[in-house]
Amino acid sequence: MGFIIGFAPWIVYWILVGNTGFVAAVAIAFGIAAIGQVLQRLRGQPWRTLEVGTVAVFALLLIAALTLDDAVLERWLQPVSNFGLFAIAAVGVLIGRPFVREYAAATVDARTAASGGFRYITTAMTWMWVAAFGLMTVFSLIPPIVDGDATMRDAGDTLSVICYWVLPFTLMGIAGLVSAVFPGWFEKRSQLLETSAEPAVAEQPAPAADVSAGLLELDVPAWSRHDEAFSLIVRGARPGSSVTVRTTGTDLFGGQWRSEATFTVPADGTVDVAGQVPDHGDWDVADADAPLWAMRFVSEDRVPDLFVPPPDTWLVTVEASTPDGTSRRTVTRHVSAPGVSVRSLDVGGRPALLALPAGDAPSGGWPGVACFGGSEGGVDSQRSTIGMLAANGYAALAYSWVDESNTDTTLVNIPLERFATAVEALGAQPSVDANRLTAMAISRGAEGLLASACVGELPVAGLILISPSSVSWQAIGPDGEIAGTPSWTWNGGPVPWAPLPGGTLMPQLIRNAWRAHHDLTAHRPSLLRLGAAYRAGLAAAPAEATLRSEQATASVLCLTGADDQLWPSDEMATALLGRRSDTRDEHRTFDGAGHLLRLGMFPADAQWTGGIAFGGGGGGQGRAQREAVHSVLGFLARTTAVARA
Repeated sequence: MGFIIGFAPWIVYWILVGNTGFVAAVAIAFGIAAIGQVLQRLRGQPWRTLEVGTVAVFALLLIAALTLDDAVLERWLQPVSNFGLFAIAAVGVLIGRPFVREYAAATVDARTAASGGFRYITTAMTWMWVAAFGLMTVFSLIPPIVDGDATMRDAGDTLSVICYWVLPFTLMGIAGLVSAVFPGWFEKRSQLLETSAEPAVAEQPAPAADVSAGLLELDVPAWSRHDEAFSLIVRGARPGSSVTVRTTGTDLFGGQWRSEATFTVPADGTVDVAGQVPDHGDWDVADADAPLWAMRFVSEDRVPDLFVPPPDTWLVTVEASTPDGTSRRTVTRHVSAPGVSVRSLDVGGRPALLALPAGDAPSGGWPGVACFGGSEGGVDSQRSTIGMLAANGYAALAYSWVDESNTDTTLVNIPLERFATAVEALGAQPSVDANRLTAMAISRGAEGLLASACVGELPVAGLILISPSSVSWQAIGPDGEIAGTPSWTWNGGPVPWAPLPGGTLMPQLIRNAWRAHHDLTAHRPSLLRLGAAYRAGLAAAPAEATLRSEQATASVLCLTGADDQLWPSDEMATALLGRRSDTRDEHRTFDGAGHLLRLGMFPADAQWTGGIAFGGGGGGQGRAQREAVHSVLGFLARTTAVARA
């Protein structure tokens, strides 16, 4: 309705200009536009560029109609009026008031109107109108230039009819159709992607029975932890023959994963995956862990998604096949070590999990690590991490710092005090040495942890920041960035933040909407790479949003992936460490790895979840998972030793 009102004077003008005198047509259109503005001012309605510009253009056209001869007007009035529309729309965009946004803002809530996506779409659609008006001007210039006698009232002249009327109004009709159809189409397609069924947790299937084929033997640990090397050796194969090693497993949601590679058996009849490069297959390096990280998602009836391990044990079936037969064994990968205990805690009214090493605590207590996940919320994402730490002799606390509303997580006005509360709760445990504490976090959790260490005293000797940020970002809700709202507070006041220009993601969102049906039919993920928005936001971040990392007294270890597609963690880790002068600080960057650096060996395929791309994959991701464990344990050993001393 707003568009119709805005174009009403023009519609009247176009109807009259071909059927009445030029002065009458322009004067009536000018009167309608002027009266409309008076009525809107009386009603207290905001002024809009299209309507104000229309009054100005028709005022000028009226002067022209009163002063110029009809012979001039019937040739040039149409292109001049079309140029007036072009100028109105173009000037509106250039001064930051695109007319499509002005009308669309009245149909949505204030939060949506302030979002980057809304601003991007309405600006793009206004540019579409600018292009349409520009082409209308060009087409209507053709008759008077090409044929000096052509006029807009030459009903029998094909060139005049087509260029003065048919082509311009066809363009306008197309622009109007796109403006009317696109919002509903985009919303429907986006909802189609959002309403994809979430997989349910599934039981691990019963493993196939172990089999042996003659002398062919599989040497693989029957029991190992996620953070331990896999070690797979095939013995007893006929030298010179080929052996295919296949590894299969099932994730938490019943998704099937598989890797395989074929080797030529050397003279001693032994194939050691750690020392021999396969002839072909899912990996092309000598790596003991390759049968795990090279696993691909192979369930045909589902969209691939990030591998999520079962909570306790993961069954992995290994097969070695030669022309002489097949041997098969099912082995178990565990989250932690025997005797490790995990129990729930309430920390300041928020859920937490405490994992303690097996056996009695040493004199003075176990060294402790407080663990914070990312924006996913809850504590489940940290179960594997705290289990790994407890297996290596550290008491570990997983703490939920994110506010959750129903099933949505929101990063809005989160008190930074929560991080200190969690660390203090860990140090207060009877079996924990409060003088040997470290804190570890990933992604937005790392942002909050560092921010907390910068503004207040965290009782820790070290900070482990995985895929961190060097600035504080604006609030994020289930529908994206929340304008004018901080993610963090300190002492009840907002922590300065950097705006996230979500509008830069709209080309990806439109592309995903366009391909929605094809992606769903093909069981293909529709991915959003947030890195574009975060890089743009980082480049324009206000100085006050920078985290004053030099004020954190603890030593810092940063772990980043060079292919992080969620945000530029490598660049931000370099920036935050560049503000410091602590020689104990470290920064490990892993080539070929993405945003999600997990402390254990898991399949590296499908590095995305919920439609958000993390980046990385394959051997780079696999090596990063292994090296991240070594880096974390090495840093903890040095940090806790210094703290004890």
